Amino acid sequence: MTTETDEAAPQQASTWTTHSHFEGDQHGPTHAGTGDLNVYYTTHESVRAHARSPRLTLRDDLRWLRVRFVEPQHLSYAREQLAKSGTVLLTGPTGSGRTTAAKMLVDETADENTPFSILPEEALDPRETLSSVKVYPDHRFVLDLSDSDQAVFLARMRELPAFRTTLVEQHGFLVVVVPDELAHHLDPELKQFVERINRPRGDLVLRRHLQAADLNPTGDQLDQSEVAQCLKAPMQEIAGVAERVTEARDSLPGEDLARWLKEAAGAKAQRREEVAEKLAAHPSGRERALLLASAMCRGASTDAVFFAADDLVRMMELDKAERPRLEQDGYRAQLQRLNVEISPHDSVEFSKLSYDEAVLEHFWDNFPDLRPQFRRWVERVIELRALTGENRLRLVDRFTEQALRTGSPEQVGLVVERWIFPSNGKSSPLQDFGVRALVTGLKDARHGTHFRRMVYLWSRAQDLPEWVGQIVVEVTVEVIAPNFPEQAVVRLHHRARRESGELARKALVDLVRRDLPQYRLLLERLSDDLTKTQQWNADFLLFLDIADPFLLTDTSQRSRPLGADRQLRAQLVTCWRTLMQERRDLVAQRLYQWLAAAARIPDPDVLLGILVDAAGESISFLGALYVAAKDWADAAEGHPEVAIRLAQLIDRAQGVQNQDYAYPRPEEFVL
Repeated sequence: MTTETDEAAPQQASTWTTHSHFEGDQHGPTHAGTGDLNVYYTTHESVRAHARSPRLTLRDDLRWLRVRFVEPQHLSYAREQLAKSGTVLLTGPTGSGRTTAAKMLVDETADENTPFSILPEEALDPRETLSSVKVYPDHRFVLDLSDSDQAVFLARMRELPAFRTTLVEQHGFLVVVVPDELAHHLDPELKQFVERINRPRGDLVLRRHLQAADLNPTGDQLDQSEVAQCLKAPMQEIAGVAERVTEARDSLPGEDLARWLKEAAGAKAQRREEVAEKLAAHPSGRERALLLASAMCRGASTDAVFFAADDLVRMMELDKAERPRLEQDGYRAQLQRLNVEISPHDSVEFSKLSYDEAVLEHFWDNFPDLRPQFRRWVERVIELRALTGENRLRLVDRFTEQALRTGSPEQVGLVVERWIFPSNGKSSPLQDFGVRALVTGLKDARHGTHFRRMVYLWSRAQDLPEWVGQIVVEVTVEVIAPNFPEQAVVRLHHRARRESGELARKALVDLVRRDLPQYRLLLERLSDDLTKTQQWNADFLLFLDIADPFLLTDTSQRSRPLGADRQLRAQLVTCWRTLMQERRDLVAQRLYQWLAAAARIPDPDVLLGILVDAAGESISFLGALYVAAKDWADAAEGHPEVAIRLAQLIDRAQGVQNQDYAYPRPEEFVL
């Protein structure tokens, strides 16, 4: 399904027409005025609903963290190092909040308009290496390698010195999170930038998180033994305690904050002990399967939970040593012994806070060899007719959470592919559940790379089913783009080249029009690839889409128009020249818009000069440009002064000054 190199799509043989101007069919969205080009495309509600949160974008994430952040010990030394050298390699014990500290350290030096990017920890595409990253003036970067393996870590460290050189030239800042266990691999050149932090005080972290939820604990409430014990945990677990406090507030509305804190802080540890004791007292395989099914399917009907448990018993062949079913205790009696409750609505529930989580964690932690079987069981259970759609969503969420928590992203990847790529080759009724697991994986801080790699490989597949292509576009736009826009551009570009429709192309155009750095990135990719021997038809159409003269000449948000930028101008010239040479049937699609735009701006040379430079020294191309402009100028909507100025620029390009020149019509020469 994957390809290692891009294979060019076949190109249509084409020439400029023998008419007196460029001609071409309309392909995709065009823009004939100022303002944004809005392209609308279908998106699964399951993607949007699961992907969107108060921390949708990197900026949202930074704002969310800012109100909850407590500065760790010795961060001031890292701050001084960053100010002095523009780079700091941040180390510290696991759970000390290194990643959050890195983001905050960089964020405090920036404002809302400062470029800020999260660098991918692993390069999946040749153009995702650090050497290919675009660095803008005052650009801020965070590179989190805290969960990277040694190979990925060393690869990034080899790229870092050259990247720092570019960073220094642009006065940018970089914070790299380095895991303690790999810090000894650093070269002496990089060791000078290392600064180590220690974890902040746990009570301050918990207080800050609770205050963000409009809860203000007293010192006595935080000194409760259960609470004090949890304050020694890693930062992520303390944040989890704060979340459970809000859950306790909702489930125990008549109690006070002290009770909520005690319940939330002690719930995890206490429930783990209770679950371990319960399972020790009930060694029967059927009862253990029933407890696991109750936790996995909590909220489902009693029948659904029974059949889920019975399926696990049969799948693991636990029934072979059992007495006949009618000689066993009844199902509900077993539930009662396991302290599993049945609600008035005949659904399975747990009254104790976090009890179901403790059950799941016990099984996933204590039976690592059974994790693949748990995954196969989930694949079977999700098809039970007794489950509702909401039951299935919760089942997927619980399985995904446990698999990712225990470092098994490949198990999630297997269910994603099974549910999205059914064996019959048709769209699957379980597709949305696969998408949900995929979105969760993409959003996971530790394992997001694994799932971005999956989307990357899908985007390069030549034979991708249409509905999977739509999923690629949707998760790229909704989940990857907010924090990794460069990776989103890469994936959408690969998909646009291979799709039969225009969904990825339209999504990509919409993305880059809203993000200037990504506009530059796509234009660079197009200018590089269009000059290669093998070309993609989609690249020509993408250039037409983004070669918007009004965007290139707009000065409402900047002092100089984009079209006057030296590097960007050179790329536009390259793309225009290749378009004239290879796809002459498409030239008119943008040419007349460029001429019209040139008539409406103070300096028409910004656009006209690019066209003339693209034509180069070709008399044929220069003549065709002039004739097309003259014919347009003679039309009702034309402007003669534009054709006159274009003629002057053509004269200048040919070294002809103030001389009358009879430009040949296109039919008088052969292209």
